[in-house]
Amino acid sequence: MSKREKLKFKKRIKEQILQEMSRTEVAPQETTQKPAIVQAKPIVRVSSPVTGVQTEQPLKVPDALDSVKYDLKKSAIIIGSIIAVIVIVFFIDNKTSFLLKISDSLFKVLHIGA
Repeated sequence: MSKREKLKFKKRIKEQILQEMSRTEVAPQETTQKPAIVQAKPIVRVSSPVTGVQTEQPLKVPDALDSVKYDLKKSAIIIGSIIAVIVIVFFIDNKTSFLLKISDSLFKVLHIGA
């Protein structure tokens, strides 16, 4: 393809893109009505253990937001517990020489050091 052909090709593509964009801007304004078909929520029959009466309740479908909230809570608990363990070990180390004795024995067993 020569340079002129490439330029013409690029101009045609830009014109097509602009035309499509103008069509899509007009289309949403014309269709403001909601679709007539609405998906029905799944229903679950639940019987009460006290009265024995069955009732129909919509099934709760977990969406992405619920799973993200669950993951964030789980991560916060893990991070909090790690911080708590580090703080506890710090205070134990300041009061006793427990960690120093453990590290010395670990260095001897693994043959680390000079």
